[in-house]
Amino acid sequence: MHLEGHHEDGGWLLSTFTLTNRVSWEMMLQAVYAAFEYFADITIFVDDQSVKLESRADVLSIPEARSIGIAGESVVVKEPMIIIFYNQVHFINLRIRCGNDDLRDLDYEGFNKIVCPIVDAIELAMYQEPVPTPVKDDATEETEDAEEEKRAEASAAEPPIPPPPATEPQDSVTPADVPAPGAEPPIPLPPAEASAPPIPSPAPAPRKRSEFRCN
Repeated sequence: MHLEGHHEDGGWLLSTFTLTNRVSWEMMLQAVYAAFEYFADITIFVDDQSVKLESRADVLSIPEARSIGIAGESVVVKEPMIIIFYNQVHFINLRIRCGNDDLRDLDYEGFNKIVCPIVDAIELAMYQEPVPTPVKDDATEETEDAEEEKRAEASAAEPPIPPPPATEPQDSVTPADVPAPGAEPPIPLPPAEASAPPIPSPAPAPRKRSEFRCN
């Protein structure tokens, strides 16, 4: 959008922005739906009369009228802000309460830098499908909270895991016996040769009987 100008009136900064193109009533409703992201404590006005809505999505089904506005606390400037769209008209009016001198003293460029990103995002939303706001059921939240509490209680009730037993030292192994990583294995010693059996002594030869006889 293009900022036509702004001025102070009765403690409010009044400004007018021109739309890039003329838009339909349905596109204005999509813009108001998107504007919820920039407000807190929201009130919707149709033809300058506040309307009660059950949910954000109800904005998209508001019957066609002369104008529709959204008001609340701006989450950007932290001041009350009002945006009014007019049916069959290619401009919008935006008002911000002057809660401090910083806002009151803004020139055209300073005011445009603060507000233009908001109205540009809202204008783009006119050409996009509204993104539904995820709604979380209260019962689901309570169930999840209860499950988290149960898990916390179960964790507290479990006994602590004992430390692993200390490794018993091996008496027969010394650092010298353990080969270094990557070292070649030692060459085994050859088996000891068995000692030769003792040579037996020769048996004495039997003595021959003398055949000499005495007469």
